[in-house]
Amino acid sequence: MSSLVDLLVSIFWTVRIVQYIAITTISLVAYEYLIKLDDEIRYLWGRRVSFGGILMALCRYLPFVNVLTVIVDISMPDMDYEGCLMGYRAYSSFIFIEFTLSTLVLFTRAYAVWGGSWRILSILVIVFTGSSAGSFYALFLFLSNTDAPPLNLPTSCIFDIKNDDVWIALVVLVFCESLALGLLLIKSIEHARAMRYLSVNAPRRSILAVMTQDGIGYFACTLALTSANLVILERVTPDLRDFLFIIQGALSNILCSRLLFHVRAVNDSPSGTFANYSIHIDTLARSQLDQEIELSFWKRRDNISTMSSCRN
Repeated sequence: MSSLVDLLVSIFWTVRIVQYIAITTISLVAYEYLIKLDDEIRYLWGRRVSFGGILMALCRYLPFVNVLTVIVDISMPDMDYEGCLMGYRAYSSFIFIEFTLSTLVLFTRAYAVWGGSWRILSILVIVFTGSSAGSFYALFLFLSNTDAPPLNLPTSCIFDIKNDDVWIALVVLVFCESLALGLLLIKSIEHARAMRYLSVNAPRRSILAVMTQDGIGYFACTLALTSANLVILERVTPDLRDFLFIIQGALSNILCSRLLFHVRAVNDSPSGTFANYSIHIDTLARSQLDQEIELSFWKRRDNISTMSSCRN
């Protein structure tokens, strides 16, 4: 009898925790939408359609779709076995899309910072394709071993998660975010050296500096959430292993939309800089450096020739 009571209490708290997470996530998404509505109107709807605008729109509205899917799935107490699994697979797929979208935004920023370099583009395309395929396979394994046991109780769906293979997707996500941040930091350091070499006074709000600061902040937030998820996958009961994925997917898209808004705001600011500024400075620095290297070579050659003639 006591074991049955313990089981019922565990089921009750599991349902409550999932519901609280869903309510917290929808509140966060709605709050973010309202406070950034002016920015959305200014930087999204008032401009022509572009790839960056499409990414921004997806980051703004995809969390709503996912959270609504979760709410529908956990608010129907009489859903059958197939319906529970279908709903679970639906919002798990949306979370996967949210993570993939966040990676795409970060890689797009890195590619833009490097001035459309084909070498960087090739690296990013290969990594993005491989990481997406690996994460999808990990999600497939995760969902293949997830069950919704019939309990015949007036509660929403309860899931029995029998593995933690989704940790692979989390590690892949951290790797992709580290790569995007690393490329951004390398370009920022090169840019700072180029301006110091040319004695150029940088504008007060360089887009590259803003992107670097935002990138570090984004990485710190997502790393904290990912670390928490990895700990939960190993330490929490099987029916609650995935409860933080909902809020992490929504928060990733919220942060990405803020990254895009901030870049456009700085770009439109009178004290800001245009996107090609750093590329122009770096190209100028390389050109001047090449000229000095060539001049040094010819001077050294002339000195050697002079010394040889003196000996003769």
